[in-house]
Amino acid sequence: MRRKAIGAAIFAALLMQGVAYAATPAPKATPKVSAKPTAKPTAKTTAKPVAKPTTKATATKKPVVKKPVVKKPVVRKPVVRKPVVKKTVVPVPKIVWPPKGYAANNGVYAYIPSGTQLVSLLSAKTTLAKTVKQCTAMACGAVYVGSDSECQYWEIISKVYGPNPADVTEMIQYGTLRTLAPATKAKTVLPVILVSNEPLIPHLAEILKILGISQDSFYNQIASGKSLTQIAGSKINAIVAALSAAETKAIAAQSVAGIITSDQAQALFDATSVRIATELTNYNLSVGGITVSCWTQAATETVPGFTYTSDLNHF
Repeated sequence: MRRKAIGAAIFAALLMQGVAYAATPAPKATPKVSAKPTAKPTAKTTAKPVAKPTTKATATKKPVVKKPVVKKPVVRKPVVRKPVVKKTVVPVPKIVWPPKGYAANNGVYAYIPSGTQLVSLLSAKTTLAKTVKQCTAMACGAVYVGSDSECQYWEIISKVYGPNPADVTEMIQYGTLRTLAPATKAKTVLPVILVSNEPLIPHLAEILKILGISQDSFYNQIASGKSLTQIAGSKINAIVAALSAAETKAIAAQSVAGIITSDQAQALFDATSVRIATELTNYNLSVGGITVSCWTQAATETVPGFTYTSDLNHF
């Protein structure tokens, strides 16, 4: 930005005043007695005492001595490292073909695992989580299948057995289960879980209503080893009464519909107390009578899948 400079010149004029005297004839002096002017005393100027400057005492600041900052040593907690547990990879044993211990028929093989083997199978397969949950409430079984040739899908027919309502000391067939399993390559073993719709505990809706708990909570307790009697506790008498009423009503309905004879109905009425005691303490179902088929043609139904047909001979 351009700035403009302004200069000012100041001139001081000193004016001299002149005094002019006119030249006139001077008269003769007449002597007069004139009083001498008395000089007026001039007031003396009183010098005011000048106050001497007082020298103020300047406070001398003491040098500030800073205390050395003592840093506390940082105590670091020792890092405890967890020992790394090395997982030993167990090599999968090669399948000896034909598989040992399997029932065989025309190049098709089947093996029914024990209860312990079934539990191990369900626990080992994370993909079977949904199946495991179903098997806590429904009767389940399992079978290993394999074939010399490739199979497009498998068809497994099995039967569900339970206590005879008229005589709990013997087992009768409760229903038939048809299971479809996916394709397998030649000389390959496939584990198949057989899930029925047969409840492990009859009259479950009435029991849950009396106990006031969910089905998941109920079966979690069953899975932990508790019997229905232990779960019911003080409500056991209410459950017994409810089950007796439900079964008496069902027997009468079957008799009226002609599903059972009057003699069969009477036998069921007579066995009610023993039957309910079994249902509350030792009600066991099993899946057996298994037959397997390897199909070499494509399936026309949904695979995997199952169909359960219940017999009207139990509660």
